[in-house]
Amino acid sequence: MSDPWRVAAEIAGEFRRTFGDRLESVVLYGSVPRREAVPGLSDVNLLVLLDDVEVRDLAAAGGLARRWVEAGNCAPLLFGWEELRRSADVFAIELADMRDRREVLAGRDPIPGLEIRSASLRLQLERELRGRWTQLREGMMMAAGRPAEVGDLLLRALPTFACHCRAVLRLVDRDLPVETEDVIRAAGNVVGADPTAMVEAWAWRRAGGAPPVGLDHPVVAGFGTFVKRVIEWVDATQGA
Repeated sequence: MSDPWRVAAEIAGEFRRTFGDRLESVVLYGSVPRREAVPGLSDVNLLVLLDDVEVRDLAAAGGLARRWVEAGNCAPLLFGWEELRRSADVFAIELADMRDRREVLAGRDPIPGLEIRSASLRLQLERELRGRWTQLREGMMMAAGRPAEVGDLLLRALPTFACHCRAVLRLVDRDLPVETEDVIRAAGNVVGADPTAMVEAWAWRRAGGAPPVGLDHPVVAGFGTFVKRVIEWVDATQGA
């Protein structure tokens, strides 16, 4: 795997050359600035901000975005500067994560001054938890009888659910541990869920891959139990 910092800096420079003074910011977020990127599994996540985004800008950014995705990354998030600031209630989870760990690769930092409300965080958290859990169950249903696919599904879903664990801790104003394994344990303590299966799955991810596991494997069952308990806790928690 190429150095993700260097690759991200290179594409930030390409966005600068493409948009010139209209480029407000390029921010690296996610597992790379948290120092938890796993070669072959982790995306390199970028937020790209222009002064405003028009349809013609999508065409201008298309070649860069395609090359970025073909290299194994998520498509960059493309926003207008003020559009992002007006969207803080919709993207509370993502922006809260960026607030804690990010690297500004070009332009100015968009995060200071953004107001992230607990009520917005709770609402988005419940919606995304239910949606992601439904998607994962569908994936596991389709992968039944194919243990290698089941393990891969868990590892690819895990960073999202770890992000949800960080949101749980923010809702109760807990300090966030640096290591994701500790975040999972702390969130389990808050919601009353055994984190053992999630922690073991995280260890698989850090090692670069999961062993073949059936749907009856304890880690698969424990993963589901943990997620369902988090959903129950969030559902019963009324945001401020």
